[in-house]
Amino acid sequence: MSKQEQLKKCWQIYSKETAFNASVLEEFLLLHGQVLNYPADSVIVVGGDFPTDVYFIKEGIGIGKRNYEDGNEYVYFQVDQTNGNLGLLEVLARKERYISTVTCLTEVTVIKVPSYLLYQEIMENQELLRRCSVLLAQDLYRTSGKEGLLYRFQGVDRVRYYLIKYYEEHNTKKSIVEVKKQYQDIAFELGISVRTVGRSIKRLKQSEEIISQKRSVLIDEAHYQKLVRKLNH
Repeated sequence: MSKQEQLKKCWQIYSKETAFNASVLEEFLLLHGQVLNYPADSVIVVGGDFPTDVYFIKEGIGIGKRNYEDGNEYVYFQVDQTNGNLGLLEVLARKERYISTVTCLTEVTVIKVPSYLLYQEIMENQELLRRCSVLLAQDLYRTSGKEGLLYRFQGVDRVRYYLIKYYEEHNTKKSIVEVKKQYQDIAFELGISVRTVGRSIKRLKQSEEIISQKRSVLIDEAHYQKLVRKLNH
């Protein structure tokens, strides 16, 4: 058996230990958790506050935001019941503040648990430690891949790059591709503000690098080639 096959075999042993959400802590949360309901647009945690509690999303969607000195507000992650915990990263990293403010995109139901109890539970449970290691490693892997893009491109070029990749992934037989993404989704994936996405799309329309029809963004082969040329210019 090759080294590659041996590693894949080891991965398979723990392949089910990937998620870290309320479903894997049901008994613990039943004993120590408190169910809370938040209306849409309300704040769950405030960036800079001490992480006294960890919140697990049971229903709804929360979004992480950060405000910068230039006045822009950046939405850079989204949480729901599949991946939803707030404060876990800070507690495991032993940091004394929440890294971002998290607000409710929809109505949200959470289970709040004291951070010190959860930390003790994780440190004394090998399965939970393995789950946390996968969670953090996957996040770091994604971040590492994205950082090259963020350092290389700025502003409109990030959006150009995004549209080029979108066309390449969705193009079939050189057809016209409609970008079925909201500005907020693009901003989230690129780590820029929604306002920057809007300004960039407007510039790309003016320079005829994309097709605009009733607020939709369309790209055909000719416009794709123009985006590529502009990006590499």
